[in-house]
Amino acid sequence: MLRVWDITKEIYDKKLQEYNDKIQLLEIELQEHSRADFDYKTTIGTILSLARRAKSIFENCSEPAKKRMFLSNMLQNPRIIDGKLDFSISSPFDLVLKLSEDPSWLRVWDNVRRAIMEEK
Repeated sequence: MLRVWDITKEIYDKKLQEYNDKIQLLEIELQEHSRADFDYKTTIGTILSLARRAKSIFENCSEPAKKRMFLSNMLQNPRIIDGKLDFSISSPFDLVLKLSEDPSWLRVWDNVRRAIMEEK
């Protein structure tokens, strides 16, 4: 059995360097995860805000090209069938639509909004 006082300075220095290297790598990973978490919250906030204001944005836009671009981002596979518009909502806006039908989603929106405000 190796006792603490039997460890040589070389072994100690080597292990210390290994641990310091590991700590440095973990700190870098933590920074990357924190940055990704902030980016995720910002993206969610932007999507929810855009989804909430979609009708107003579309109605207030006077340029047909911009309206077409807006619709192409919001709608997936739009087509006319028997004189009626048929479409599905593009991701991630489809998720927002599904969540709007669930009353518990308001708590999620409030948590995201609060987290974004704390970051600023």
